[in-house]
Parts: sequence; structure tokens; C-alpha cells
Amino acid sequence: MATNQQRKQHQRQHILQVAQQLFTRDGFKATHIATIAAAADVSQVTLYKYFDSKLILGHQVVLAMVTQGYDDFQVYVDDPDLSYQEIVQKMLLGSQQITDDLHPDFYRFIVDDMQGKHGTDETMVTYQARKHHFWGAVIQRGRQAGMITDRLSDDALMMYLDMFVTYVSSPAGQQMIDVTSDDTHFQAMTEQLNHLFFYGFIGVPPTTKEETAHDN
Repeated sequence: MATNQQRKQHQRQHILQVAQQLFTRDGFKATHIATIAAAADVSQVTLYKYFDSKLILGHQVVLAMVTQGYDDFQVYVDDPDLSYQEIVQKMLLGSQQITDDLHPDFYRFIVDDMQGKHGTDETMVTYQARKHHFWGAVIQRGRQAGMITDRLSDDALMMYLDMFVTYVSSPAGQQMIDVTSDDTHFQAMTEQLNHLFFYGFIGVPPTTKEETAHDN
């Protein structure tokens, strides 16, 4: 039988999951606490026992998405039966599935939360804390498969990762994506960025005699 603490944890997690679904579908601004409470089958009073405000709830949703994203992708990286190409493809498809379903307004909320604009840098701290372990494992699998050239150091690849994330999250990057435009443009841009990120990270193994000689 579940303890009272376990029931509370389950209820909190359920509210987070429902909130994520609604924010993803309708956007952060258009989703009201009353709507979330009704969909989660709890009273607003109960919801506020776990989350003091809609902003805090939104932040906790983003934090959970970052943590879950790392956990999901780590499963692929740790699977010895998957080739490196399959790992990258699964991560690309997983990322694209998220952005395809993501309301542009909630995308903006996520970016703002990553930048600490909601009063805490917890999301970025969490992202950074797991970054080196996760991407280090991705790089290692890529090198073992011969899919990441030795010309690219781990430090250079980590810098590429940081530059990409920083620019996409910047005002200039957001203007290029133009999250206020129609959904078709938003989805097309995020699909292209996902493709550039994952396949740019791979690098290209030598394909010509000149390149092979350079590596030797």
C-alpha cells in the first residue's frame, strides 16, 4: 500500500504531466491554472499546495523536461545493440517529435526559463550539470564507431554544443526562428536546426586520399 508521501509524490507528478501536455498544446499564456486543475482532476487549492504559482509550475515542467530528455537519450547511448548512426537518428527523431508538438509560446517560455528569466537559474544549472557526462558518452560512442573524426577534439565539440545552444536561445536566434509566425515556419525551422545540430556534431570521416593523408 502506498504511503501518504508516495501518494503526494504521485499526485505532484501527475499535475506536472498534465500541465506539460496543456502547455505544449495550447501555450503557456493561454493555459490557466483552473484548466490544469480540472484536467488533473484536483482542486485548485490542491494544485497550489504543490506549486505556489503558474510560473513556478511552468518552471518545474521545463526542469522535468530537461531531466527526462537526458534520461531518455542516455538509454540510447548506453544501448550496445544500437549503432552510432541509430543513436543519432533516435535522438534526432525524439527531438523533432518534441518540437513538432510544441506550441511556439511554450517554446519561448522554455527558452526564457533556460536563460533564468523566471527568477532562477535552476534549469540551466541542471542542464550544465549533466551536459559533460551525456555528451562525453555520445562523443565516445561516435569515436568508437569511426563517425567522429580525430580532427575534432572533445573541447571543440563541447564548444560547438555551447555555441549552438547559446545562439538559438539568444534574441537574434529567436528572431531567425520567429516563434511568433505561423506554425509551419516554426516547425520547419526547428526541424532544420535539429538536423544541423545532430549531424553537425557527428563530423565527417575521411573520404578522400588527401583527407586520409592529412589525418596520418
